[in-house]
Amino acid sequence: MNRFVSLFLIVAMIIILFVGCNNQYMSSGIIYMQQNDFDKAIVQFNEAIKLEPNNAQAYLWMGKAYGSKSEFDKASEYFLIALEKDTTKQVLKEMRENVEFYWPVLFNAGTGFLRNKDGKENKAKYEKYLLKAEEIKDTSINYDYLVLLYAENGDEANMTKTIEKSISKNPENLSLFFNVAKYYIGEEKFDEAKKYLDKAKAINAENPQIIYWLGEIAYSSKNFEEALKNFENFNKIFESSDSVMKAKLSTYKNDVSFKLGKIYLEEKKNYKEAITNFKNALKFKEDDYESMLNLGFAYYKNKDFADAIKTIDDYISKTGIEISDLYLIKADCYSRMKMNDKSQEAYKKYEELKKQGK
Repeated sequence: MNRFVSLFLIVAMIIILFVGCNNQYMSSGIIYMQQNDFDKAIVQFNEAIKLEPNNAQAYLWMGKAYGSKSEFDKASEYFLIALEKDTTKQVLKEMRENVEFYWPVLFNAGTGFLRNKDGKENKAKYEKYLLKAEEIKDTSINYDYLVLLYAENGDEANMTKTIEKSISKNPENLSLFFNVAKYYIGEEKFDEAKKYLDKAKAINAENPQIIYWLGEIAYSSKNFEEALKNFENFNKIFESSDSVMKAKLSTYKNDVSFKLGKIYLEEKKNYKEAITNFKNALKFKEDDYESMLNLGFAYYKNKDFADAIKTIDDYISKTGIEISDLYLIKADCYSRMKMNDKSQEAYKKYEELKKQGK
């Protein structure tokens, strides 16, 4: 904002001449702006508006004062009033000539729904700011955030139109494709999501997040072969990444390992691979109790009975959850290990819990 404030030193006298001497409040306000005393400037511009309620420059300067204080919503509201009041198009001309100030203010106001978490309650306001920001500066980023706003509101008609506008300006808009895909995944419209992820992949085939989400779509669609291919590809990219990138991808890695474990356990019946993947999931998230439980099942299926018992006991101890079927598995494990007393004890617990409906 300091660059803009310094601009006042150059144009202040011109503006004073432009607005004339009939409104002394404008002159005083501009002088306060030169001194970076924005609060006093606001007081003066407010008086100027009272005196001349149709003076577009008074609203414009009020917006400048609030913008200089980083009060983007208030600044943008006054900018919009200035544009509405202006019959000469001088306000729009000035905004485009000094885009380095006006565009960031409008853009920051427009993207406020991300900070304030109120995109549904105040959709119209944010939409208005972003559309005006686009009028001031022709760039696809305005549309990108409009897409996010429309997505948050489930406004697919406007979202689709805006996507096309953004693509016309930036055909290889990776972040746009990625964000739209995530929206459709949330709506469980996997075919639409895959369409945009494929566009993103065509731009960056080695992006691990894109590969992950392609795997997630395939997994959710029960296309386990495709999921397996994408998740294994993610693992290759992950292993070749540096430590910083690995830290950023750790949550994805945990989920990939869990889902690979589920595929190998339930679809492929490859229990050794299932064990490896569930153990990997737990490396990245020690309290991933779902992976712990499935690890116990995988050990049991692989006839690693001692490990199955230990893992199931760890699960029960750490979660406090007792399920009858877990004790039935333990009873069978002990029986196969020729530990009949332990087996009977576990089976008795199984029957108790079953009667309790657990």
